[in-house]
Amino acid sequence: MIHLLTGENTFEIERRLAEIIAGFDGDVERVDGSELVSEQLPDLLAGVTLFSSKRLVVIKNASANKTVWTTLSDWLEKDIDNDLVFVEPKPDKRTKTYKLLEKHADVFVAKDLQFSDAVSWVGGEAKKRALELSSDTIRFFVDYVGVDQWRLSTELDKLALAGKPINKELIRELVEPTPQATSFELLDTAFAGRHDEVKQLLNTVARQEDPYMFFGLLAGQVYALALAKTAGTTSLDTVAKTAGIHPFVLKKVGNLARNLDLPDVKRIVAKLAELDVNLKSRPVEPWIQIQVFLLSLI
Repeated sequence: MIHLLTGENTFEIERRLAEIIAGFDGDVERVDGSELVSEQLPDLLAGVTLFSSKRLVVIKNASANKTVWTTLSDWLEKDIDNDLVFVEPKPDKRTKTYKLLEKHADVFVAKDLQFSDAVSWVGGEAKKRALELSSDTIRFFVDYVGVDQWRLSTELDKLALAGKPINKELIRELVEPTPQATSFELLDTAFAGRHDEVKQLLNTVARQEDPYMFFGLLAGQVYALALAKTAGTTSLDTVAKTAGIHPFVLKKVGNLARNLDLPDVKRIVAKLAELDVNLKSRPVEPWIQIQVFLLSLI
């Protein structure tokens, strides 16, 4: 049996690999394909061990090794004795070896989660961990953490260890938000006119982030806000694809855009441009300038 695990979602790739290994009754060998030489292939693909006639060979990143990857195509057209798992996050799909794997292997494609997928996945994982999370709390959690499954799983474990009812307040207390989530929360809080919360949140951010990099995140949020406001009848998915923005980000700021008039958005963009100039030219603490910008939004 030959397996091909491919895609950028390493969490799902590792999960599927663990399932394959757990279901295999025999010796398992892991190999770094990027360091292989062609002379090793006969033993890996057709050789057996002294202790077992069944052998599962896991080969990772062989496509990074052009000589071995090309040689593999000859082997894939023969009968192979051992079970094989090729782990290839970003293989060149134009190569003969990849096309043969598509033809002869059990192919598992691990795609990154979209927001709705992440919400469903967290709901399922919460049940496995016997955690009680409302649908609203789950959506807030994914908003706060992002859609990366490694982070989602780690932060769920952290919440489980707290031994307390899981709500938004506990998530804010224990979970590390993504910088993107923090930049959105700051804008959302600023638009709501909760100035004391803006100052408190910004003080927390200032202890962890570089002000100039964080300005870039704020600029990205405002850019997405302007796109959402001017989308008209064009779907946000289409706008996101054209602009090269994750649809999750655009839909999230779309809720803010609905509460703003176009002149408001133009004013915010102008203030952001002014902040950009000031950060580069004025000898004023950058975080103070960012705070002034946020407090001037409403």
